[in-house]
Amino acid sequence: MSQNKGDELIKDPKRSFPSYISAATFMDIANSAPEYKDFFGVHTSNAGITKIHCPVLAFYGTNGDVGDEKTLALLKSSIKGQPKGPVSVTTVMIKGAEHMYTGYEAQVVEVITKWIEDILKGKTSS
Repeated sequence: MSQNKGDELIKDPKRSFPSYISAATFMDIANSAPEYKDFFGVHTSNAGITKIHCPVLAFYGTNGDVGDEKTLALLKSSIKGQPKGPVSVTTVMIKGAEHMYTGYEAQVVEVITKWIEDILKGKTSS
């Protein structure tokens, strides 16, 4: 704080670009209710996702540094293991994209558009 870097409390060394957690974000995480710390229910049966009852779409880029196909599979199976929650869960990998999807915006739009169209047609993944 004394160095005017309040938004740079904790640096994430796993990222290929400068990424920081601010003091405010750190405190938000620390003070969150347990069901929101494990939102998708990987480790808990009282996850925040149980409060969502509409379809869910989750995606990552294949060249990203945040998640991969295994992460999406774990997310999907964790949600399915909850006593209640979304009516459906659709997961997609955006081929070639990194975490910010730079240059792959059209692919992201296609994925979201198809997901919405499938919902409107009554086709949903589970």
